[in-house]
Amino acid sequence: MGRALLSLSAMLFLGVGLGMTLRHGLDSLWTLGLVATLAWLLVLMARWQVRMVAEPLGQLLSEARPMAIEDLPGAWTALEQENSDLRERAAREDHLLRSMMTRLEEGVLLFGASSALESFNPAAQRLLGLGAPLATGMSPLEVFQDAESPVAIQRAYLGVPAEWRLERASRVLRLRAIPFAPSGSTTGVLLTLDDITRQEALETTRQKFISNVSHELKTPVTVIRIAAENLLDERLSEAGQASAQALLRSVDRLALLLGDVSELSRIESGALRLVPEPVDLAGFLASFREDFEARYAASGIQLALQGAFPEGTGVVVDPLRLSQILENLVSNAVKFSPPGGTVGVAVTVAGQRMQWAVSDEGPGIPAAEQGRIFERFYRAAGAKAKPGTGLGLAIVKHLCRLMGGEVTVESRPGEGACFRVTLPLLPVQPSEGPPSR
Repeated sequence: MGRALLSLSAMLFLGVGLGMTLRHGLDSLWTLGLVATLAWLLVLMARWQVRMVAEPLGQLLSEARPMAIEDLPGAWTALEQENSDLRERAAREDHLLRSMMTRLEEGVLLFGASSALESFNPAAQRLLGLGAPLATGMSPLEVFQDAESPVAIQRAYLGVPAEWRLERASRVLRLRAIPFAPSGSTTGVLLTLDDITRQEALETTRQKFISNVSHELKTPVTVIRIAAENLLDERLSEAGQASAQALLRSVDRLALLLGDVSELSRIESGALRLVPEPVDLAGFLASFREDFEARYAASGIQLALQGAFPEGTGVVVDPLRLSQILENLVSNAVKFSPPGGTVGVAVTVAGQRMQWAVSDEGPGIPAAEQGRIFERFYRAAGAKAKPGTGLGLAIVKHLCRLMGGEVTVESRPGEGACFRVTLPLLPVQPSEGPPSR
């Protein structure tokens, strides 16, 4: 306010002085006063302009606000120091990142927005082999030299993570493609490469061992069963009859376990081949209801079957393996449902997907165990008192993957469980090799 009044007074003085000069001619005293007043106004305007620049600059750098022109050099020095600190910090972080990338055993590649290779670490070059030297600007096809990898990377650009295997230079690699979105929108794809050659060899050995053991045990189990059945035909005492029946039940459980182990081994090893064929959904559901009623009539469990699809809908699928998936899920649902309960089976066809939902009225599955129930031989705490091998859900998971789909579970303690199987409806060409039957 004070500066404004002084400026106004100075301007009035200048105006009066100019008027007197024009009327009475030049006067040395008036001229000196006019020059001094004009100089003072220029100094005030300069100080105000400096403050307009210096005050915001000071707020950016520190709490101290430069209030005059003599504070500007200090503010500028502080800004230069801040820039220097930022450059040093960025250099340290860049050096740390490069050191980490260099020392990683896993390969890392980054493809940019134009689908060209922008960055990679030495491990990526080593895993892909020296016969295919990497260079920035290469396309996914030039880097991996196969048909599957570019398709998987393209899916990642659309926001869908992908994982696949690649054989290169006598190695088996596991590749993962992740959408790279540092600013919120996908601007590239980050790939990681893991050498799983040893794991694959161990897994192959394990599968062969399990397959051989289960095959070799089937014959003696069959012999024991025949002997137990012959014992039951004999006139045994009450204790002998009870022992023979217990032996027969144990043999049946062992035969079931061997069958599940053999089946899972065939799926994992790739020996099992799908036989897709056109299937009428309405007819499939009718046959499924008949099988359920024949198998579980004595249990008192009711089946609630629902289908949401147009009449006459047909799909291309392996009916035997689809039935196996549903039978395993329904068997579990019946096992955990209370007497007189209801098991729900619903199928929905929408777009290029077919979804089956199997629900029960059992005790439910705790959230902490839902991520493990599809593992081999894993049994939830509430399932240990129930009969079973612990392989049914593992078989369901692997069959779903083999058919190009997935299985998920939704459950809350005390509210039952619902397993959802989602399968693609795209036509599937029969695979070479013996049929799955």
